[in-house]
Amino acid sequence: MWFSTPSILVIDDDSSIGILTKARLSSHDKYKVVLASNGYDGIKFARNNNPALIILDWVMPGINGLDVLKQIKSNPNTAHIPVLMLTGKNLIGEIEEAFDAGATDYITKPLDLKKLSAKVNSILN
Repeated sequence: MWFSTPSILVIDDDSSIGILTKARLSSHDKYKVVLASNGYDGIKFARNNNPALIILDWVMPGINGLDVLKQIKSNPNTAHIPVLMLTGKNLIGEIEEAFDAGATDYITKPLDLKKLSAKVNSILN
């Protein structure tokens, strides 16, 4: 039986985070990874392509990650997509706010690639 490779959407304005995340998850964990450099592009991609997982930064210009999360979770076409927050925001109230808005899990920067892989695999498997 044939199974398609799950796609992961990474929404982060920091291109180095996007590149590292894509390199790790595509080569080591064998996922298809798509990058969006801002929240608006990320929302559009999620609506049109239904990724298996979204990895989302909080602090971005234009529309921040929390607002992106709220839009994704309020749309019936994307509400089912798990969202892993990957952000430098690490205060207790901020983490709770993300979970209250619908985040599936939360990981703080600086980026730990092993921890990221473990969280992604846990969510998707």
